Amino acid sequence: MQDVLTVAIVFGMVGWVTWVIANAIRRGHTARAVADLHSRLLDKCTSNQELLAYLESQPGRRFLESTTTSGSNPPGRILNAITAGMIASLAGGAMLIARTAEHFDWDGRQFLIVFGSVLLAIGIGFLVSAAISYVLCRSWGLFRSQ
Repeated sequence: MQDVLTVAIVFGMVGWVTWVIANAIRRGHTARAVADLHSRLLDKCTSNQELLAYLESQPGRRFLESTTTSGSNPPGRILNAITAGMIASLAGGAMLIARTAEHFDWDGRQFLIVFGSVLLAIGIGFLVSAAISYVLCRSWGLFRSQ
């Protein structure tokens, strides 16, 4: 049973690291493409008056908002923290419950206790962080009304 658990954890970690790297590469390509698009758009403006007129128009306002508030999505970030917190808490709790199984030797139980406790603490930390973020975002008025 320990071998199966070890293999599952190793594959899970390799998959997670692969996902993190792929996600970082994708975000980098997206940011580079947006920056290139903005650069080409600004290059088309030949005078200050033309640029000012564009920035005062509705498309110009959206352009300005996209450059200043990119990455600002409080509800999405809070939901991501809740998701990560729930997954880590449930995985940690499952490891702590699984340690009571009689087919684990002393080393296996110690492994499950340590990593289960760490995962549970990380999950609870994410959930507390999400709750604090929610309260602060509400008090600062960062949620858009529908």
